[in-house]
Amino acid sequence: MPNKIRFFLLIILMFLIISIFLLWTLMYILKSGFDLSSILMFVASALFIIFAVYALRRVHISLKRGDPLKDERTRNIEKKAAALAFYIGIYWLLVLGFSIDRFNLEIPPSSVPSLGIAGMAVFFGLSYWYFSKKGE
Repeated sequence: MPNKIRFFLLIILMFLIISIFLLWTLMYILKSGFDLSSILMFVASALFIIFAVYALRRVHISLKRGDPLKDERTRNIEKKAAALAFYIGIYWLLVLGFSIDRFNLEIPPSSVPSLGIAGMAVFFGLSYWYFSKKGE
């Protein structure tokens, strides 16, 4: 698949993810009111949008230079980051489950998978950043 089509699909995917996340945040604010958790969700939405714009801008500049979307170094970084994020994510789920049981946190059961996935996404982003700065 050509790089321009991949970039276009990436833009569509980012737009859909941001739209769903903003809709989810808006529904949460309308349901529970404007409290601390809704402010945190709004801040998370803003950070997600800033990250998406930054990432799309970097990909666009890279494509204008003629670089491929994924080269061998990028694939190696993704493999290492995915492996590390997987291992950290397993312990994250254990800590999350232990914390909910030990401290009797009143987290709805439907939110636990979302917290787990969000944590894994953050760990992947951090490990990807670490391996891309560390070098080979």
